[in-house]
Amino acid sequence: LMSSSLVSAIMEQGLVNYLANILSFPEDQLRTVLCLLLSYPLAFFLKGISSPTIKHIYGTVIGLAFCTWCLGRWGWIHSFISGTVSYLMMKYLPMRYQHYVVFVFVMGYISVSHIYRMYTDYMGWTMDFTGSQMVLTLKLTSMAFNYYDGNRKDKDNITEEMQRRAIRKLPSLLEFYGFIYFFPTFIAGPSVEISDYLTYMDRSMFKDKACNGQIPSTFMPTMVTLGKAILCVPFLFISNTVFPPSFILTQTYRDLPVLEKIGRIHLHAMLTRFRYYFAWFLTEGSCTACGMGYLGYEERKASDGRTYLAKKFSRFTNVHPLKIETALNTRDVAVNWNIKTSDWLRNYVYIRVTPPGSKPSAMSSVATYATSAFWHGFYPGYYIFFIASFFLTEVGKEGRRKLRPYFIRSDGSYKQPAKLLYDIVGCFGILWHLSFFGLSFLYLGFQQSLILWPQFYYIPHLNLVVAWLVLKFLVPTPRNPTSPYPVQRSATATTRTRKEL
Repeated sequence: LMSSSLVSAIMEQGLVNYLANILSFPEDQLRTVLCLLLSYPLAFFLKGISSPTIKHIYGTVIGLAFCTWCLGRWGWIHSFISGTVSYLMMKYLPMRYQHYVVFVFVMGYISVSHIYRMYTDYMGWTMDFTGSQMVLTLKLTSMAFNYYDGNRKDKDNITEEMQRRAIRKLPSLLEFYGFIYFFPTFIAGPSVEISDYLTYMDRSMFKDKACNGQIPSTFMPTMVTLGKAILCVPFLFISNTVFPPSFILTQTYRDLPVLEKIGRIHLHAMLTRFRYYFAWFLTEGSCTACGMGYLGYEERKASDGRTYLAKKFSRFTNVHPLKIETALNTRDVAVNWNIKTSDWLRNYVYIRVTPPGSKPSAMSSVATYATSAFWHGFYPGYYIFFIASFFLTEVGKEGRRKLRPYFIRSDGSYKQPAKLLYDIVGCFGILWHLSFFGLSFLYLGFQQSLILWPQFYYIPHLNLVVAWLVLKFLVPTPRNPTSPYPVQRSATATTRTRKEL
């Protein structure tokens, strides 16, 4: 009887809807998770295909199928239109400015898409085409710049990283559609560089002494990454049921003691981050399974003294949770959170708006955070968070330049326990303020933030502004400070500038 009623319920509701009701999980999000899990066996199968043409077709068909099942019957149309128009722009517009036109076009397309979503699903979190369109925006803009870099005449202003990513000619339409619909990353990211995609498809990515032209075994690194995603699941349920971000807006929270309110700000925001950790580990594992996650090798010594080649599968690593939760400054957060998007912002915005031979200025940071905000959408919460992040970044820069030298001896060693105290204060200050303003990012609306801010008498806002003014204009720079922000250099010199963001 139970079996009969179960079959009847599944037939009436549909299997996915039935599972969503059982798990108390939104159906659209469950569909996305199921696609990400299904991509694992499909990625292992892709790894075994030798023909690049078949691989392009296979990846495109699977990507379109995922798109249709997750986003609806016509969910693919936006990626097809924006992708095709961008390809034609790269092909027919003059080389000297085609990348700028593509950048403006796809950023405009995603902006209109965000506005449409706000009109049809205001303050909602329903999965729709805008998520995959955000990933596609990174792919198309980076490809346009890579194509420009491969054909530009001023080679002296190209960094080594630009040279590595550059392409001399446009891929065929089959290669292009395979690139934009590459199924391990199409739905939830992370972004793929066109040069990495092409070298993976023709297997030139594996022409080193560790692989000898063959895709190495990916089973164990894939299982390790999948295991990390599974470890995030309990924290997801804790966040959704015990410590949801919405609790911060309740009267119960208002009545809590001050110290508990301060602690809960960070606790609720920190647990919410596990939904991102879970999704990014899932997509990284799929990319690892097919082999594209391979990132070279390094020589290591075994316990018996022998040297061996250790293969690395970190090309699509998108987050380092432990480094984020123990970050000492905003730079540590930026380089370990949503790594592929940060990489895009750094290489296609931050460095591009910095004149060659000069040091990145505050305006470089402003342009980068503004681009990131527009890319996310137009809810006030995004802009609150990114404005706060700008001030946190500038405070971190000035603090590292003007305060940190006082905790370092002339021989380079640290002054303890003063340096330990400096690190603890910096870690707590950065993470708590990021959590405080990160809640605005989650709440989306401005009214929700106005419920929270008065409870802290706007002290976090004053902290940022006052700290920036004091460090910027009142605290003197020590003699011979060790600046962590070097001048951008060309391809013939060190390219440390790209690591600053």
